[in-house]
Amino acid sequence: MSGCTTAYITDSHKNVQFYQNILMELEFELKQDSSILDFGCGAGGEVYQLRKKHYNAVGCDIVPLYEEVQTLCREEKLIKENEIIFKTIDINNYRIPFADNSFDFVFSNQVFEHVKNYPETLAEIYRVLKPGACSLHFFPSKYRPVECHVFVPFAGIFQSYNYLKFWAFMGIRNAYQKGFNYKKTAAANHEFLHNRTMYYPKKKIAQYVLNQFKNISFIEHLFIKHSEGRLKKLYALSKKFPFIVSLISTFHTRVIFFTK
Repeated sequence: MSGCTTAYITDSHKNVQFYQNILMELEFELKQDSSILDFGCGAGGEVYQLRKKHYNAVGCDIVPLYEEVQTLCREEKLIKENEIIFKTIDINNYRIPFADNSFDFVFSNQVFEHVKNYPETLAEIYRVLKPGACSLHFFPSKYRPVECHVFVPFAGIFQSYNYLKFWAFMGIRNAYQKGFNYKKTAAANHEFLHNRTMYYPKKKIAQYVLNQFKNISFIEHLFIKHSEGRLKKLYALSKKFPFIVSLISTFHTRVIFFTK
């Protein structure tokens, strides 16, 4: 197992406990026989940690980055020898590759800012959830002061090539752009932001969810309460000054919860 994957799995352990803490506050405790889908699972670290806790967890994504974790789960006998717990979504015939009414819990982390087909995606999440099941999603806000993929200030709002070129000229780079000149960096950021991200404001997000689920809760107060470090320290303060939760929701992270 690579060092990168080891670090990712360690972080995933913290994330899984984080989700469980929030769900318990919402009175949706996961049981040992709960079926769970990590929507947009990436390398699959959170599925691995859920399997370690004996949950029936699986994952899907549009890019198959999870082969290493699939092998690790098999080696540690967390799955059967021929069991496939990760599947790839066909973006040309968009469908979550699992049966109707399959899951007690569907979650995602840092995924919905990449979703460009909200109606189809939410309809698919609805389809695979069991009646009464729940769904929880974390993703960066449109108005985040520093966009978390390209590191350009307010790039969730301002995405013109000239704006991105200015910041590239000023030396802004992400980890994949070391050695890029400013024009190449700006072009890469422009392509990524326009083709691989979609930042909606809160009202639009709620509208899309309510078109499918008829209920939605923005639960950034629980995100703050159960986070680590500086964010957690804001929780006591936010109880005295509720506008702090709105600031986190608007300028940091959206957290949405809904049920079928």
